[in-house]
Amino acid sequence: MRAGGLDLSGDWTGVYDYGQDGDGSVPFAATLFDVGGVIWGTTLEPNTFAPDAGAELEAEISGSRSGHEVHFRKAYLGRPRHGEDPVHYTGHVSADGNRIEGNWTIRALGLFLSGPFVMNRIKGTAARARLGARAGETVEVF
Repeated sequence: MRAGGLDLSGDWTGVYDYGQDGDGSVPFAATLFDVGGVIWGTTLEPNTFAPDAGAELEAEISGSRSGHEVHFRKAYLGRPRHGEDPVHYTGHVSADGNRIEGNWTIRALGLFLSGPFVMNRIKGTAARARLGARAGETVEVF
């Protein structure tokens, strides 16, 4: 966290599960940008559901943060088969701003699916962004 408040900008790793029992866990990497509670970024994960889309799936995320609550939408790039519908995430940010836990939901083909997710900030990515901003540099977070 920075002195002015919570900022989720940085690189994150995480996992989402297809069910509460932990079966079907899928790891992912994310890069987030947070400007005054407006959140956007990208995710990259192994392809577990779209056989014609290659080994990895990339998605764009957009949403918002209000205090320690986050809401964002993930839309897969290229709209792979079985990934046409956006996934909605709702979560809670830890007090130190380095962990987000919550649930994802999707309504697709008349089905409602959901499960838990967790994300952890990769140490140093928020600090790198803050240091560059103090020095007046343009800093890209990868």
